[in-house]
Amino acid sequence: MAVTIKDIAQEASVSITTVSRVLNDRPDVNAKTRRAVLDAIEKLGYSPSSAARNLVLQKSNVIGFIVPDITNASFPELARGIVSRAKHYGYRVMFFDTQHDSAVEKEAIRLLRSKQVDGIILSFNEANQEELEKLKNERFPVVQIYRKSSTNVISTVALDNHRSAFMGTSYLIEKGHTRIAHITTGYQTQSGKERIAGYRSALESSGIAFDEALLVSGTNQAGSGYACMKALLDLGLPPTAVFVSHDIMAAGAYDAIYERGLRIPEDISILGHDNIEISRLLHPKLTTIDTHKFSLGETGVDLLIEEIAAEFPSDREVVRSTDLVERDSVRSLL
Repeated sequence: MAVTIKDIAQEASVSITTVSRVLNDRPDVNAKTRRAVLDAIEKLGYSPSSAARNLVLQKSNVIGFIVPDITNASFPELARGIVSRAKHYGYRVMFFDTQHDSAVEKEAIRLLRSKQVDGIILSFNEANQEELEKLKNERFPVVQIYRKSSTNVISTVALDNHRSAFMGTSYLIEKGHTRIAHITTGYQTQSGKERIAGYRSALESSGIAFDEALLVSGTNQAGSGYACMKALLDLGLPPTAVFVSHDIMAAGAYDAIYERGLRIPEDISILGHDNIEISRLLHPKLTTIDTHKFSLGETGVDLLIEEIAAEFPSDREVVRSTDLVERDSVRSLL
């Protein structure tokens, strides 16, 4: 069996990315690590095939990033992390916005591959899983980021959405809230499903019965958050706290609350998710969950570089945790 870059990485106790750097004669590898990789190459008698040599030495040094909606406030920071990390490896980034259109997603892949990019980072919905399987079968380097598909057919960098929602809901419970609503983007996406599950698990763990009336679904837009919040305020017994799946929806919820002459957090507490720029500009400043989008983008590039250097797709999943950012929009009832 032919020796692969993965074998070299294991022998030298380094990552595939590091082996790629050595083979590329990159300067950002210390002398000791470089020696270990070269010794492993000599010991195992590694000789790159012409196909592997093309991957390692004859690259365009361009990667693609297919974003589903550039107006989504989470993606600019994610893109900044991708560009920064790509630059570290000597790569440039070509962007493509698909506007949540499955047909455009397919066209984006075709166009980027026609430009001979070395790999693609993308965030696809469930409708185009067959495209991901096709890329995998063709051994084209690709990484799914931010969204986690139910089938997970390729290497993925995703958030632990269940834990994130569990943490946020538990925080509200610790503040004395028991009538807690959740404004969500629903069951259409894997992240939406996971956050709903985390919300329900936190309620269950604290002995709080789930109330279907307190779960309202919309889209990731301020106007939708406004409409969802109005529906909650129209209930005979409104919630005392709301966990909102996205900060931009929370901004809309603020408007609905103020329109009713209510106050945040005195009359109702709001907890967001994402920690986008607007969360610090709302009044009061929004308590939210930081998804570390810049770092997430960096990790996506690291994983893609490993895919580019590898002989075969690694199908590796990296799950990133989130952190609560306490500000001023949640009141303690204790």
